[in-house]
Amino acid sequence: MSVIERLARKKDKSLEISAPHSYTLHGVEIHKLSVAEYVEFLRMADSLPELIFGIAFPECDNVADVIDKLAGLDKKAVLQLTGRLLTTVPTEFCRLLSSLLGIDEKRLLDVNCDNPLTLNELLEIIVAFAKENDYSDFFTSVQLLKQIFSRTVSPTQENTGCSVG
Repeated sequence: MSVIERLARKKDKSLEISAPHSYTLHGVEIHKLSVAEYVEFLRMADSLPELIFGIAFPECDNVADVIDKLAGLDKKAVLQLTGRLLTTVPTEFCRLLSSLLGIDEKRLLDVNCDNPLTLNELLEIIVAFAKENDYSDFFTSVQLLKQIFSRTVSPTQENTGCSVG
């Protein structure tokens, strides 16, 4: 075998490193998020508490109103609130997961869907997606950069124009 043939058959490891790794699990593509997808997910996740409180306490405009409302709840009102939260929170969480993971919302929320996901399958997908999108190294590097910049950037000193004493 010639040198050229050996080089042609040799696998280039840099292609594996740079190639996006994705696979399908229970009919869902597990892939790395782009920056735009990650930012969109953070935006949606950030609005989730507001959405849930809006459904649980539609008449309240702020946190103080919610606290006052909670303090005045009787047993019947607590049961009604619990019922609203038990139906709202999982539904909104599933919508968020549907958007993030690219799962057809019907597979999570439609009882008559042809190919619904079980809780175990959904959990396996979430775990696989979290492993594929592990950003701990990124956040560790950001912390390191933050420390480096905080040490190198000092408060500005007045320039007196003279370097002597």
